Amino acid sequence: MTQPADESPTERQPASPTWVGSASVPPGGSRRRRQWEDTLDLPAAPRTLDLPAAPPQPQVQYVPVTPPGYRPGPIPPPWQFQRRRRRKWPWVLLVMFLLCAGCCGSSYAWARQWWVQYPASVNLDATVPGLTRINDTNAKKTAGQLQASLTSDHLDEEGFTAVYRDGDRHTVLLFGVTRFITHPTRDLEASLRKLGTKTQVQNVREVDAGPLGGEERCAAGRAGSTICGWSDHGMIAIAVFPDTTLSEAATMMQNLRASITVRN
Repeated sequence: MTQPADESPTERQPASPTWVGSASVPPGGSRRRRQWEDTLDLPAAPRTLDLPAAPPQPQVQYVPVTPPGYRPGPIPPPWQFQRRRRRKWPWVLLVMFLLCAGCCGSSYAWARQWWVQYPASVNLDATVPGLTRINDTNAKKTAGQLQASLTSDHLDEEGFTAVYRDGDRHTVLLFGVTRFITHPTRDLEASLRKLGTKTQVQNVREVDAGPLGGEERCAAGRAGSTICGWSDHGMIAIAVFPDTTLSEAATMMQNLRASITVRN
């Protein structure tokens, strides 16, 4: 049995001619030796996937909800929407100026009473309306004893006592001290309480201090007398008016204070 001669791989052909690849069959039949350019694939045709169609989405319709009894207001004219922008810096400056003026004014009003009322001194030789100064040794001694109720932890600069006589021939005692007082109201009320340990003092009432400022108090004393006192940042004093009502004593005290007070 004779064997066929061996064929080269390139010359060996399949039983039925076929072509593998996407390129077209080269001319000359399938027996021509394939070249390099014969193996290049042509661009593949676009492929589409047959996907099931998406279900239709429900159409959402917006229905405005109007509360019962609601009525739309009138539409403003177009020119109201185009307002001119106002400058804010003048108002800011005005507000800052008012705040600074109020702060400075309050500070001035609070500090002014200190340098106006202190330091202070007394002029006992001054003429007092409705009162005449007398030299009564016993009354002056009594006033000196009551003056101890005005002592405090502060450094007293000058103490004074005086005796007067009113139109009804009643003896009026006056005693006080000049010093720097930080809290006139507290010192005056404390002095009246301390004076109550030596003589009767009750029903303390506040009295208008008048143009001199400070604090003034009047209280009922023993045997129908009235005790009045004043205090500011430079002086504190108390006067005893026998057989005198509170209104009369308050008037005489203001005349007495305005006459003898000297502010430097």
